[in-house]
Amino acid sequence: MKEGISELLQARVSQSWLSDIYGVSRSSVNRWQKGTLPKQRLPRTPSNALSSSERGRILNLLYSEEFIEDTPYKIVSKLLDRGEWLCSIHTMYRVLAEAGDIKDRRNQRRHPRYEKPTIQATAPRQLWSWDITRLPAEIKGEYYFLYAMIDVYSRYEVGWMITHEENSDRAQHFIRETLRQQGIEDKVQLTIHSDRGSPMIASNTVELLAVLGLAQSFARPRVSDDNPFSEAQFKTLKYHRFFKPWYESLEDAKECLAKFFEWYNTEHRHINLGLLTPEMVHEGKVDEVLATRTKALIDAYSKHPERFSKRGPKLLIPQERVGINIPVTRQSMFVIG
Repeated sequence: MKEGISELLQARVSQSWLSDIYGVSRSSVNRWQKGTLPKQRLPRTPSNALSSSERGRILNLLYSEEFIEDTPYKIVSKLLDRGEWLCSIHTMYRVLAEAGDIKDRRNQRRHPRYEKPTIQATAPRQLWSWDITRLPAEIKGEYYFLYAMIDVYSRYEVGWMITHEENSDRAQHFIRETLRQQGIEDKVQLTIHSDRGSPMIASNTVELLAVLGLAQSFARPRVSDDNPFSEAQFKTLKYHRFFKPWYESLEDAKECLAKFFEWYNTEHRHINLGLLTPEMVHEGKVDEVLATRTKALIDAYSKHPERFSKRGPKLLIPQERVGINIPVTRQSMFVIG
């Protein structure tokens, strides 16, 4: 680089321009032009630098059984209490840094690495998701607890319960009643997914599902998107007109939630279900409804083809596979051609 700059200087190129282009100071460019070299500065050892033996003594002290769990702050204070002084706190930290040992010196808990749950369903009654949320009571600070189970494939609310308590005994009763109401008594290929709330991971809840022959899946700890279907349903509830700022009694909460879940199953239309209701998908009415919609679109196209694209009308259809941590792909089909 120096030779290139010298040639450009001989061609009377501006020093400031060369300084900006090559990223060197103007004084360096000036010295190169005069043919002088910068003075070589040898590294200077401070007069108060520690010797290698002193560093070794400090490390031996830091790694001793007495001080292995203490920070340099504590070590220096303990030595001073004995009337001893070895070095400053910052010097101890520098010695530790040079040894590559700047970290928490205590034993730390190592959290296990949880595998990302990936479960899919291609039909109703293959994968259920459940969760518990609080409903505000009339007295501030008191709540009712809503247990809700949703079929992931159809988004159908298969069971719900409201109680005064949130515990594993209530959870077991809720699971049994939901299975009974849905006519699921024998062992079936059904997976029940939930987060890691205490009623979900309780040993008696896990044992119940094992006895019933049901598979159980858990969301990862501190991960907000591993139980999206139950969370989305609760969000729909809390923005709905049937959700009150508070409920006067348990009976009041049950009456309002009964209306909500009736609406949710029979009237609420999901975009990823092709704008069908959960009941249509859960009860196997998809083909019948899509046939009716297809006929209506074909009739409309025959009367006013100019109102549609060149390929004709397009119809939204439900997803073929749905699940936990399965990419959501909105599906549609052209009804003509």
